[in-house]
Amino acid sequence: MYVGNVTTPTMLMTGENDLRTPMAQTEEYYQALQVLGVPSAMLRFQDEWHGTSSRPTNFIRSQLYLRSWFERWGEGAPRTAADQEGT
Repeated sequence: MYVGNVTTPTMLMTGENDLRTPMAQTEEYYQALQVLGVPSAMLRFQDEWHGTSSRPTNFIRSQLYLRSWFERWGEGAPRTAADQEGT
């Protein structure tokens, strides 16, 4: 409902088995962010619920994705023209 207000680069991480945030809702939100041109990424975790602790490999992957995301978009991260376009 308020996706039109989002301007901050956004990464969505959802487990395929998540009952609180069904995968379909994550996909819809991601599509809306893409249409609006908001820099965004969507990560889908197999065999996970609400979090990434069911499998150690998923937990490690989520931490690596977060680190990479904040290195690119976090406060003080260098900005390029491509970053500002959301590519």
